[in-house]
Amino acid sequence: MIDENTLFEVLNKWNCWNKEFDIGVERQKYVSEILKFIERKEILILKGIRRCGKSTIMKQLMYSLLKQNKQKEQLLYLNLEDFNLAQHYSLELLDKVLEVYRKNINKTKKVYFFIDEIQLIENWEKWIRTKYELDNIKFVVSGSCASLISQEFSTKLTGRNLSFLIKPLSFEEVLQFKKGNSDELLSEYLEFGGFPEVVLENNSEVKQRLLEQYFNDIIHKDIIDRYKIRNSKQVHLLAKYLSANACQKVSYNKLAKSFGLSVDSVISYVNYMIDAFLIYEVPYFSYSIKVKHDMTKLHKIYVIDNGLINVASIEFTKNLGKKYENAVCARLFEFFEEVFYWSEKNEVDFIVGNTAINVVSSRSIPEREYLGLEEISKKFKQITNFILVTEGKKGRKGNVLFVPLKEFLTTHDSDK
Repeated sequence: MIDENTLFEVLNKWNCWNKEFDIGVERQKYVSEILKFIERKEILILKGIRRCGKSTIMKQLMYSLLKQNKQKEQLLYLNLEDFNLAQHYSLELLDKVLEVYRKNINKTKKVYFFIDEIQLIENWEKWIRTKYELDNIKFVVSGSCASLISQEFSTKLTGRNLSFLIKPLSFEEVLQFKKGNSDELLSEYLEFGGFPEVVLENNSEVKQRLLEQYFNDIIHKDIIDRYKIRNSKQVHLLAKYLSANACQKVSYNKLAKSFGLSVDSVISYVNYMIDAFLIYEVPYFSYSIKVKHDMTKLHKIYVIDNGLINVASIEFTKNLGKKYENAVCARLFEFFEEVFYWSEKNEVDFIVGNTAINVVSSRSIPEREYLGLEEISKKFKQITNFILVTEGKKGRKGNVLFVPLKEFLTTHDSDK
């Protein structure tokens, strides 16, 4: 176990007890929502893809607590990715952190304990549940996987936790982060995505290097290492293939043959990528349960951030259609838990609620885009809204509403 002096040095390095916080640009939509629950007893869990800004949001929450007249000594931040801690991941480490903190900083007052990348400690839920019941501690934890709470402890923490999903910057947030011509910023966003550090970087080559590092870290730390996968090369190749082929239908049987894996392995690896927030799976739309579970109705794969497609595909910079479609998908997942596509004679890119959406990047709109929306309107009377996301065209043709991409990515109306 790490010795007490070293541990205190680590804690002192990361905490604000003797220095000011660098809180960056405030993610207001997250901070204001989370702060509503900061004085409640529940454990607050921030989930999201690696490097999306969870750590910065934690610091912004701590800064907000200071503005509410909490004392610096009441704040405790633990970054579990500090290399000094890597050899000591255990429940005993958490005990030791709290012991050293109580001994040196805050002996008796309430503590707001922020723990970054909590999934690195196995069975962390057991420790926090005990402390939750006994001590005067408010826990805010973060993790880079959707299934942060294991099945073993999920029922035991039911009613004791609240989760918040943190994502890379939306284009709406990009406009708050970075000043400049909105059309130029949109072009940059479509190519390099919305990871905060990437958005704030001006050099394209540095942006690319950052994204490559993010992609590799997600695959290795959040998938290969987390699930102790032996054939790491195959997983990395599969992730790169799926990212490069975003916006397309995928057959698990064909992927298994292509990569020399079993179908079950492919399904597991894809689920790991979904759990790590790397990709979205968009299933076929139907009101029929039988059709929904028809194995011949292939799912489509999208990537959470356009920048990660850029890393995987050298052709991405030229593929405006893919840029548009993937960005629209990411926007829809900000408002809807379920997003579908539909295809028969023609295709509809997205179905959400009672709305059918097609996406077109060319200045002239192909007839097939109208035909898909017309076909689904006849097939499902419940679908009553029809949208074409366009490069810049506005207005209406029949029952189809034209919405320019920039407007679609910045509107506050979740029904679009």
